[in-house]
Amino acid sequence: AVVSTQSTGKYDRILCDVPCTGDGTLRKNYAIWKKWNQGQALGIHKLQRRILLRAMDMLAEGGRIVYSTCSLNPIENEATVLSALKNRPGFRLLPTTEFLPELKRKEGLTDWKVMHSSGVWYDKFDDVEEKHKKSVSPTMFPDGAAEHNLQYCIRVYPHIQNTGGFFICVLERKVSEEEPTPFQEVPAATSAPISGSDTAEEVTDDCPVDAPATNNFHKNTNTLVEKMKWKNYSGYREDPFIFLKPDHECFKNIKEFYSLSDNFPYHNMFVRSESESKQRNLSVACSRIRDIIEQNSNKIKVINCGLRLFTYCKENFSSCNYRLLQEGAHFTSAFMGEKIFEVQREDMIKILGPDSYPKDSMDPATYEKIKELPQGIVVFLLKSVGIIPDIFACVYSTENNVKTYITEDEKNHFRVILGLEPLLTKREMKKRDAMEHHRQKRLVTADRIAAEERNILMEKIGQRIKAEKENEVQNPWNLKQAYIEKQNIEEGEAS
Repeated sequence: AVVSTQSTGKYDRILCDVPCTGDGTLRKNYAIWKKWNQGQALGIHKLQRRILLRAMDMLAEGGRIVYSTCSLNPIENEATVLSALKNRPGFRLLPTTEFLPELKRKEGLTDWKVMHSSGVWYDKFDDVEEKHKKSVSPTMFPDGAAEHNLQYCIRVYPHIQNTGGFFICVLERKVSEEEPTPFQEVPAATSAPISGSDTAEEVTDDCPVDAPATNNFHKNTNTLVEKMKWKNYSGYREDPFIFLKPDHECFKNIKEFYSLSDNFPYHNMFVRSESESKQRNLSVACSRIRDIIEQNSNKIKVINCGLRLFTYCKENFSSCNYRLLQEGAHFTSAFMGEKIFEVQREDMIKILGPDSYPKDSMDPATYEKIKELPQGIVVFLLKSVGIIPDIFACVYSTENNVKTYITEDEKNHFRVILGLEPLLTKREMKKRDAMEHHRQKRLVTADRIAAEERNILMEKIGQRIKAEKENEVQNPWNLKQAYIEKQNIEEGEAS
């Protein structure tokens, strides 16, 4: 989701790629052929609907939602969108013909039937048997579909252009001209069982279709939050986001070693543990994300965010307790002073080799800058030239040598950018050695089998010669043939 520029705590763009049965991926996901049943869509429809309603409540005026699934079942697609539009009348579907014009597609469905897990079809909810109403809800039927332009939805069928099956639509929130009033909040979506028909029937809908709804949204975020009834999360909880104060003890050593400027965003740095002994990684987030996390710590389950900049290291590694990470080098370099060095292309190529490189073998101008460096991480910068972008590389400096302190994949990425051949990674070398070991093992086995076959053959020839000599009437021709065969085998062994 993209945060709105308005100070309402809402969003301008939201992507709802909701959980689904995945029946549109049958071509590549063979397991679905065995697991799929018609009861799955009935169970997951209610979860999808609650996610979409939740997104609609979090959307700013004029904002857009993209709702998508990898399913072709109308219960998961058109039915979910239609029920949400009826519950939130301040939204509309947008035509999609102008989006991706070369994509081959079909229009959304405007009429469909609902099948219960027992195999019974229903045209309308009034016909549903009482025992089936636990799993079949009114939101699954196409009542009022003609009023909401469901043909604007996109259906991508696998056979049309050799793809998977997908459903996509774009919803837009209309700009309200009335004085906003508080709205009904939809509970946060929770997981619903989808594996089978019996389990799916036990799911109940916490947000009935007849619930009152309005197109008016309160513009004051604080008042809005007070009126919301938030659902506390249960089960596994993610590690907390602990934002550090700018005067935290760890920043003193980092600022001094890396020569960070005063405008470095210390107030946006956070760790993922309340225990100081486990605060190994220091990450940064923008101010808006920090505000959202701090104000909604018990309301929004955030799994991951931000950019890792530093990680804890042992004392003998560097005089600084935290080393700079490659993934955050481009960000941190904007605030570094003496610990970032602009190098020539030849020097960058040298340090991207497989081994450490002597400092005195580098360009004289570069050597003068780095010869007195303390042990630790610095940044080498190769300025962009033509199509080659700026390259920031974390380099570990010792007394006499320098070596890139980045992953093998990152090193090969930089080498390819500079027009060099990528190096074999440890994983590739391990695979190569394993293949060579297997080849040698097969050769040894083949030699052993050949030797056993020769021994057997020599034994048989020896028996023939012995039998021929003991024969009263010897056949010189047979004896000669046996000796010739024996001689050929011995010459083959010698060669």
